[in-house]
Amino acid sequence: MVLSGQVELNAPQDVVWSVLLDRNALQKSIPGCQELVEVAPDSYEANLKLGIAAVRGNYQARVQVSDQVPTDHYRLRIEGSGGPGYVQIDGTIRLAPQGGASTLVQYEYEVKVGGTIAAVGQRVLGGVAKFMMGEFFKAMRSQLPQA
Repeated sequence: MVLSGQVELNAPQDVVWSVLLDRNALQKSIPGCQELVEVAPDSYEANLKLGIAAVRGNYQARVQVSDQVPTDHYRLRIEGSGGPGYVQIDGTIRLAPQGGASTLVQYEYEVKVGGTIAAVGQRVLGGVAKFMMGEFFKAMRSQLPQA
């Protein structure tokens, strides 16, 4: 399943870049994130507690940021597994200035799931994934410095 979208954040591009890659902001913004520990530069281990439809569980995940071109784009890979199954997410985040005062964030991800969680179905998973991306960016907005 491929997910893509965009959101405009009310902060300059360099500020949005910094916040999107800040460990504390990420932990507060990733839905269900209980813990996010940096294990190497741009590499994290996460403990997530998520419920998707009737399937709920805890996941251990590895999060890797790579291919960074500062303030322009980066690649994000997440691999997680838990009782309900596994998830692999590989995607790109691109930033573009919008008149200097705000930034357009475009994202595209390929998502693979397996195990019990895959039984939920593509339609439901697609809706849940879009909801989670919305929650992520809603929380990320609150991490941006207020003008």
